[in-house]
Amino acid sequence: MPGQSILRLFLPRIVAGFLLGALYAGARYGSPVSGGLAGALCSVGIFLLEGFVLRRNSGGIIRPLPFLAYFALRSFLYVGVIVFVIAVVNKAAGAGFAAGFAGVHAFDIIIALLLAVGVILLLSVNDLLGPGVLFAFAAGRYYNPRIEERALLFIDMRASTAIAERLGELRYLGLLNRFVSDVSFAVAEASGGIHKYVGDEVIATWRLAPGTNPPACVNAAFAALDRIAAQGPAYQREFGVVPDFRAGLHCGPVAVGELGSLRREIALIGDTMNTTARILEACRDTDNRVLASAALIERLASLPPGVTRRRLGEFPVRGKERRLELDVLEPEEVEGAEGARSLRQSVSLVRDVPSRTGGE
Repeated sequence: MPGQSILRLFLPRIVAGFLLGALYAGARYGSPVSGGLAGALCSVGIFLLEGFVLRRNSGGIIRPLPFLAYFALRSFLYVGVIVFVIAVVNKAAGAGFAAGFAGVHAFDIIIALLLAVGVILLLSVNDLLGPGVLFAFAAGRYYNPRIEERALLFIDMRASTAIAERLGELRYLGLLNRFVSDVSFAVAEASGGIHKYVGDEVIATWRLAPGTNPPACVNAAFAALDRIAAQGPAYQREFGVVPDFRAGLHCGPVAVGELGSLRREIALIGDTMNTTARILEACRDTDNRVLASAALIERLASLPPGVTRRRLGEFPVRGKERRLELDVLEPEEVEGAEGARSLRQSVSLVRDVPSRTGGE
């Protein structure tokens, strides 16, 4: 659930900020309580800064910048938040607001800058590797490969070859970057992880608990459709096309482990991965947008509100003797003009690009 995900992210940061502030202020000024309060408030301020100003998935107001410029801007804003919070805490302790700023010493600013640089470097590496991957490497979680039950979502842009031919390489790369960003943010909001980008394909994954699980992976697929539909006018203005995609969902055991030496990644290997890729191919063969295996549906507590299930039946899977039982997942049809408009938005279509079959 989005609210629970935010809470899980929020509380550890507040606790860490409180402890760090208490240790620093206690050692330097002998005031651990006010330092802890300042540290907790700094964590809140930086969390809100990242969520609503800097981060594009939360409607950030700052456009993407080259890494060094973005790094410098984030550092400046972090230090600004820390200095402002210290001044507010000083004022609450009895000093005037101006005196509160005067109470921020040069050494405090240097420490704040070093702390900001360290945090931003960690966040940047986390962005590069993907959420949770840095911790998995640091903790050695997958140094020795293990078997895990995973739900998988494979998303593939429709008519990508035709779109690339029409737009040219550079504009197509711009479209692809926005497309995978919209899909990725929908996955992140559903507490999923991005395993890999493969051309115009996004592979997302969720660890499954024993028994039934919430329908987060299905939520992600339809949230991505809704997100792209909502951004349709912007896509149309900039690229002259609104992207669409196919999605295949499946679950099962996968081998998870570190892979590579000069470049390392967390690899997912196994028949479950191959089968999910075949389900994505079945979307094209059967002309359906979202297909899920019956095995996955059985592991979900329910389908998300507004999503219906239609049995497709057993489908032959290339490379496998046993047929796979598949279900078509569709937005629920609703009556009335408003419902019809909502339904049209949730099943956005590629505009002005001829449909092609084959390997795109």
